[in-house]
Amino acid sequence: AREDFKKRLDDIVEQLPQGLLHRLVEDAQFFLDCITRKNNRGNSGEAKNLLPGNVLIDRRIAELAQNGMVEPFNPECVQPCSYDVHLGRRAKLETPDGFKDLDLSIYSDTCPLMMAPGCFILGETVEIIRLPDNVEAHLHLVSSRAREGLQHAVSGLVDAGWQGILTLELKNNLRYNSIPIYQGLRIAQLTFFEYMESALNPYRGRYFGDTHVSTSKSGKDLLVT
Repeated sequence: AREDFKKRLDDIVEQLPQGLLHRLVEDAQFFLDCITRKNNRGNSGEAKNLLPGNVLIDRRIAELAQNGMVEPFNPECVQPCSYDVHLGRRAKLETPDGFKDLDLSIYSDTCPLMMAPGCFILGETVEIIRLPDNVEAHLHLVSSRAREGLQHAVSGLVDAGWQGILTLELKNNLRYNSIPIYQGLRIAQLTFFEYMESALNPYRGRYFGDTHVSTSKSGKDLLVT
């Protein structure tokens, strides 16, 4: 049945004047663009999409970010298929006595905090992320920071429905040299995946609504059978 339908469609297309076919394609594209722009979100706040499981590119990322997905929004942070995020003011440094609070606002690109080899710091993003209930994100360290020797822990998934500042798990992987960090440093990129329907149970977990960097919080991590 699929092949018969395709053959009939090909026959119809061949009989259309070239100018009319071109106009039909343009009108269809205009219609799809209008749907995406005007009906950006559904009643429950989800971002609408046309195909299941879309990996978002720059145009769509900018649309959603400007409508509240990223705050503050900066168009210069939109990359071809990601959005740049930056290191915020508050951090926590691992010490023999536990985590010590750090204020990164006293450091700058000309006078940075030098992370010693093996140093582990919990940082935060400048940006507040508010994911629609049908969009998930993944956080990746930018390549420039990785080439300097910085590592971000593999906990990069941001569940659909997440809202808040993201906590970053940063470590200096170098053996001999320190790595400079400071508030406002471009630290990572977010990639986004958009689904046709909203999650049945969007994220409302223990870190939901975080307003600052946070250490591990207690919760239900034991599987009860």
